[in-house]
Amino acid sequence: MNTAIKSLALCCAFLPLQTIAAETSTAEASSWNFSVELYGQLTNIDGSTQVGSVDKSLDLSTNDIFSKLKMGGMAHTEGLHSSGWGYSFDYAFMNLDADPVSGLLHQGVLEAKGFKRYDYSFGSIDYMAGIRWWDITLERDGLTNKGHEIGVDWIDYVVGVRYSKQLSQDWRFETLVDAGTGTDTNFTGQVNTGVRYAINEWSELHLAYKAVWVDYDNGNEKGFSGDGVHYGYDTVTHGVVMGWNIKF
Repeated sequence: MNTAIKSLALCCAFLPLQTIAAETSTAEASSWNFSVELYGQLTNIDGSTQVGSVDKSLDLSTNDIFSKLKMGGMAHTEGLHSSGWGYSFDYAFMNLDADPVSGLLHQGVLEAKGFKRYDYSFGSIDYMAGIRWWDITLERDGLTNKGHEIGVDWIDYVVGVRYSKQLSQDWRFETLVDAGTGTDTNFTGQVNTGVRYAINEWSELHLAYKAVWVDYDNGNEKGFSGDGVHYGYDTVTHGVVMGWNIKF
C-alpha cells in the first residue's frame, strides 16, 4: 500500500509543478513552452535479479505484466525556455501481483534532467544531464523476519543527447540516447526513438520504442549477514510507447 501511495503521489506531483510554472508573470511565461504527456508502454522486462544468495531470471512479457498488473502509471513533462535551456521529468511505475518465478512486485523509475537545445541545419539536438532513480520491490519467501517483501532504491547519473527533426508539417522524428552509472551501478542506459504527429496546435500523438538498461549490484556478500542483504538487478525494460502530449 505504501508503494502504491508513493507512486501515485509522484505522478500527481507533475500537475502542480506545471501549474506553478504557468502562474509566472505574463512576460516570463511567454518565454516558456510547457508540455505534459500521458503515455503507456507494451512493457517487457528481461534479465535477472539477485537477493541474498538467490539468483533468479526475470523474463516478463507484455502479456505476463498485464495479467499481473494491479496499478500502473506513466507521465512525462517538459519546459523549454526561449534561451534554449529546459528541463524534463519522467516517471513510470507498475505494481504487480506476486509471481512465484520472478517475484517482481514493483518497479518505479523517475528521471529528472536539464538540457540545452541547439538548432542546426539538419535538426535540433538537446544536450542532457540528470539522474535516474530506481525503486524496486521483490517478493521472496523467508527473506526477512518481518515479511516476504524486500526492496531497494538507488540513484544513477546520466548524460545524453536527443535529436529531433521536422519531417513535414505534421510529422516529427525524435530519438534519445543516454548512458550513465552510479555508486553501485555498473551501467545504465536508454534508447528512445520514434515519431510525433501533430493533431492540432496544442496536442500531438507520440509513437516510439523505448528501452532502459540497468546493471545494479550493491556489493554486499551473497547472503543475509555481514553488511546486509546482497541485492542485484540486471535488466532491460523495453517496448512500444504510445502517448498523448499536450502543449501550452
